[in-house]
Amino acid sequence: MNRFVLFFILLAISSASFSQKLSVRSGDREFDDFNYKKAIEYYEYALKHDSENAYVLRRLAQSYHKMNHNDKATEYFELLIENENKDDSDFILLGDFLKERGRYGQAKLVYQQYLDKHPDDKWIQKEVENVKKFEKETLQDLICELKSSPFNSIYTDFSPVYYKENIIFSSGRQSKDYRNDKYDWNGEFFLDLFVYDDTQEAQNQIVRFGNGIGSKFHEGAICFSSDFKKMFFTRSNYFKGKLKRDKNGVNNLKIFIAEENKGRWKVSAEFPYNSDEYSVGHPSLSKDGKVLYFVSDMPGGFGGTDLYRSYLIDGEWSKPENLGERVNTKGNEMFPHFNSNNSLFFSSNGNAGKGGLDLYVVNTYGREFKPGHLGSPMNSSADDFSLVMHPDGRVGHFASNRIGGLGEDDIYSFEIEKDNRVNLVIKDSLGENFVIPDQISLIKPKGVGVKYDGEKKQYSFDIKGEQVYQILVEKIGYYPVDTVLYSHILDPEMTHYFKMKKRKSLSGINVNFATKDFLSGELLIPDILQIIEPEIIDLHPGIGLGNYAVKLENNINYRVFAKKNGYYALDFRFLTSDSVMDINHELSMRLMSEKDIKNEFLPDELATVYFDFDKSNVKEEAFDNIDKVVDLLKKNDKLMVTLVARADARGTSEYNDALAFRRAAATREFFIKGGIDINRVVILALGESSPFDRLEGQTLMDWYRINRCVDFELNTFIDEQVDEVSDH
Repeated sequence: MNRFVLFFILLAISSASFSQKLSVRSGDREFDDFNYKKAIEYYEYALKHDSENAYVLRRLAQSYHKMNHNDKATEYFELLIENENKDDSDFILLGDFLKERGRYGQAKLVYQQYLDKHPDDKWIQKEVENVKKFEKETLQDLICELKSSPFNSIYTDFSPVYYKENIIFSSGRQSKDYRNDKYDWNGEFFLDLFVYDDTQEAQNQIVRFGNGIGSKFHEGAICFSSDFKKMFFTRSNYFKGKLKRDKNGVNNLKIFIAEENKGRWKVSAEFPYNSDEYSVGHPSLSKDGKVLYFVSDMPGGFGGTDLYRSYLIDGEWSKPENLGERVNTKGNEMFPHFNSNNSLFFSSNGNAGKGGLDLYVVNTYGREFKPGHLGSPMNSSADDFSLVMHPDGRVGHFASNRIGGLGEDDIYSFEIEKDNRVNLVIKDSLGENFVIPDQISLIKPKGVGVKYDGEKKQYSFDIKGEQVYQILVEKIGYYPVDTVLYSHILDPEMTHYFKMKKRKSLSGINVNFATKDFLSGELLIPDILQIIEPEIIDLHPGIGLGNYAVKLENNINYRVFAKKNGYYALDFRFLTSDSVMDINHELSMRLMSEKDIKNEFLPDELATVYFDFDKSNVKEEAFDNIDKVVDLLKKNDKLMVTLVARADARGTSEYNDALAFRRAAATREFFIKGGIDINRVVILALGESSPFDRLEGQTLMDWYRINRCVDFELNTFIDEQVDEVSDH
């Protein structure tokens, strides 16, 4: 009898154990399919049979976190951390969760518990410093007031985009004219596209958008061509009535392209780099329709999801280009928005943000290509994402699941009224000591005054909206800093740090240049005054009109080139000596004769050589034109040519400087082989620092193309008109 009872007891225990394992496996299957609501049901059933199961506690905490049920997530995270079978990585999970909730002090303590066991983890060290910063943060003056959008619901609302005079957004609400299917992730209806039109009567202000593209699965983030005739949108991998999955059974996202005809949309194509094996989504199209930014977790990235871009060339989309580790992290980057000022807004949880997804901006034309954090009030400790700026540059919308919203995610609007303050801090090359420059000039835009704050030891100026600005910083004995920077309308106060490098020889020669009109003696400012050998040194005006100063090394033979429109060019050499302390050069520039002015004229078809992207080889189509310029120099021995080389802004500034020089050097070889003395061929490699202005209506790709070039500038030079005075 006892054996019979024992048999049934063991059978019951075995059945309970099997049931518990089956529930965990079922929960895992739903969890991996992002069906968190169903996963929770299985995990909670399993927990009834084993309340100390650390794995189940972890999955429950993560599932509730994914669904934004933060009280329940907190409950299970706390149970997990108290469990003796927890993993060290659980401290990171809890720390991240607390940071997202804005509980920075608690997050710091939890991260520190992990660091006590793993003191060399650089990533968590960074997170500790980050939460310390936000724990002490004093919010700067708000650049704008956030307003909850009138079309928010109790469901998920996100990814706003401007469509003509209206706003289109993604939502998990029910559509009265469509389906009732629900998504297992959070129990809401599948995402669909809606349009908000405030000119309609209240009951008709929010209606489903996209007649002709709707499916019974997700339609999400969207963008339009500038004429609103073409649409790129994100959808579950569902096309022509078929739902496709990857080898693990996951239904990924794809970008589809639709075209409008008489008010009805029709899907015309898939983005060619879609895949069943990974997701591609969140499209954002440049104004000219030639560049598509998007998100993907395709292999070869830096983290979870990365930002990519593809170029439309000859009607076909190029192989996607990863935006690189300056933008992408080991976390997730998503929801790109590219505006007409070359600013790319996006969200990331892999940078030193305030918690969850934070909003960042980077100027894709910039030298640094370094993201800027948008700060408060745009960013919170919650998820902040899918920002879009109106073309007027002052109004925008974004989504957030911050506390106080109506639904899971809500859309907020803002309007900016303040100008941007730009601060400049200048130190030595080691970054230790402040340097007070002799002069700071704002070359572009003109007419902006620079102020100095002696207490903070920084310079500042105000600039309106999003602009490109060029700064020149000079100090005798140091190499000048000449750089192009960018202001972002959502960053009200930016501080740039510059390092000034001392010239090699501080005990060298002080060399001064003064340029004058030969006849009148009036001081002139040349278009170019540059030392071109043995190194290239740009000379910039010092204090006083037409005066230039530089400190050079002893016992070096320098070559100088000077040019001003309407005057003969000057090309001369001088030797520094350790027996001379100061050298003063007076450059007398003569007005050109009409005949010589005509000799310098080059027709447009001969004036420029264009290059392919990232190439420095001269294309065969340019050979004949270069030969014609060579012939002009052969016929007139007073002519010299300046090769002005540029590069487009893709790549780092250092790389583009080198690329521009290689283009000029490759072009110079044709002149040398043609019998032209190398001294009559001057290289001026501008890189990306002095681009041609982008014309109204000009496409981005065409603007890039015209900046991949070498321009020929003919200069007529005569016998030297240079007087040298030395102080021994």
